[in-house]
Amino acid sequence: MFKSKYSKPILFFIFYCIFIIGLSVALSLSIPHQDLTYLIPIRDMGIETGLIFIVIMPFSSIVGMLIGGYIFAPFFLYLHKKIFGSKVEYGIYRKQYKDFKFLVEGLFTSLMTINISLLLTTPLIISVSIGSDPNSFIDDLTTFLALLMIAVGIASTLFATTWFLMDSGILYSNLKRAEKSHKPIEIRSVGRWYGQFLKGYAGISVVFSYIEFMELFIPQLANDLSIPLFIVLLVVFVPFPLIVVLPLIPALIILDLLKEKRIKFIKERASKIGISSNAEVTFELKN
Repeated sequence: MFKSKYSKPILFFIFYCIFIIGLSVALSLSIPHQDLTYLIPIRDMGIETGLIFIVIMPFSSIVGMLIGGYIFAPFFLYLHKKIFGSKVEYGIYRKQYKDFKFLVEGLFTSLMTINISLLLTTPLIISVSIGSDPNSFIDDLTTFLALLMIAVGIASTLFATTWFLMDSGILYSNLKRAEKSHKPIEIRSVGRWYGQFLKGYAGISVVFSYIEFMELFIPQLANDLSIPLFIVLLVVFVPFPLIVVLPLIPALIILDLLKEKRIKFIKERASKIGISSNAEVTFELKN
């Protein structure tokens, strides 16, 4: 089962690591004595790139997802019940789990990672990242790339909160109150309710913002770099939202391996705040 379920994403991650290693070597040879960011105490852009994309981003996403799931998910469940508990009833629905699809879950996290990194690329943070006042668009680009190692941890924390709650099957409904009023009947997942707010920051608008951001740098990179290196960077930057999914693979696999344990964990926390009833959800049409 392990082979059939995880072999493809693991293979993608291995090829990703090989590609990043090759890119790191090319950057070290083509742009020697040039650093990416002061946030990493190494003055070699190639080595810094390898560390960020192969080591720091996967580790940051693992830590973020565990923190989001085991700390923030119970907190947001408690908060939801505190705010809406007097108006709705809660129940636990037994879910049928789907196959492991890392691209679907990883893409939203990737888009939010890019969005957070873009938002944090401000003059103040750029000056901290490069160790001096910004004087070119390239400083913006290197800061954006360096911030990914922080942004991916934040995005992973936020989305893991949603996944933990969704997988637990905890629902809420206003059925009893709606029957006595003109309000529409609503049955929703607590996790999906929370996730709808996050997806507003991880949608197609992020892609457009990223394209506008990159349009500033492509001409300058074409002038400053050799043609082979420029082409390699285009291969990275054009599908970049998909590229950022790949360092998330280890974290997503770990979460999938922990699925039964984390579902049990959330249900135990739910029981402590009075959510323990089983919910049956049916929809029947009768003539």
